[in-house]
Amino acid sequence: LVLWSRLGGYDLDDLDRLLWRERSLFEYWTHGASIVRTADYQIHHLLMRRYPSNRNAYSRRVRAWLADNQALRRSILRRLRADGPLPGRALEDRSAVGWRSTGWTSGRNVERMLDVLWTQGRIMVAGRAGQQRLWDVAERWLPAWTPTERLTEREVVRRAAQRSLRALGVATARDVDGHFTQGRYPGLAAVLAGLERAGRVERVRVAADGVEWPGPWYVHAEDLPLLERLQAGEWRPRTTLLSPFDNLIIGRERTERLFGFRFRMEIYVPK
Repeated sequence: LVLWSRLGGYDLDDLDRLLWRERSLFEYWTHGASIVRTADYQIHHLLMRRYPSNRNAYSRRVRAWLADNQALRRSILRRLRADGPLPGRALEDRSAVGWRSTGWTSGRNVERMLDVLWTQGRIMVAGRAGQQRLWDVAERWLPAWTPTERLTEREVVRRAAQRSLRALGVATARDVDGHFTQGRYPGLAAVLAGLERAGRVERVRVAADGVEWPGPWYVHAEDLPLLERLQAGEWRPRTTLLSPFDNLIIGRERTERLFGFRFRMEIYVPK
């Protein structure tokens, strides 16, 4: 849906080929459930190897629940290694302690364990049967060319910040932090300063009606030619009806700030 609203009609088989045959894309958690590049696996591996952390009450709760349900974890991995890819409904619930929540995941123990193993990078979405995800172990699913060298936290943030900035076009540090690997940019201010010294990003002024907006604002050095084209009048706008799940719309506060467009999706507001 997101791609169709951006690009218009395209061959769905091209997306299936990239996801399931070439495996140059894979499903993972970034700012939400997303499709990301396998070439960026090292960026996402930082979360994989640290999840769940002790950073907040929810993560600590997941850690405790995981410790209580090692039998369920082992049985899922054993079954997927032997028979995967499999849908979640094919896996037996061997939980010792049930998952409890006030939302839709309460009591769905196999599903919660799959989500934990997925976030840890132990398993991957290996296909879909309608809306049902098919799961397999990561070592079998990931292509042989997947970059797996472990990066330092600083290098992960350095790469992710540039991905975020290039997607946003022009952004503050807060915008960068809210995009791509949302909220996972430790030391971002120092990283942006280093990228600026290295000539990878540039500071720019953003002004409207003669009033300069507070910043600092950044643009990636590779996008400077786009600014020059704008100033030369070479760019012409087009109108597209975006999907509500488009990344431009997800950051609603930023969309309103930049474009004066206030967007709300009715299913995500109080009754």
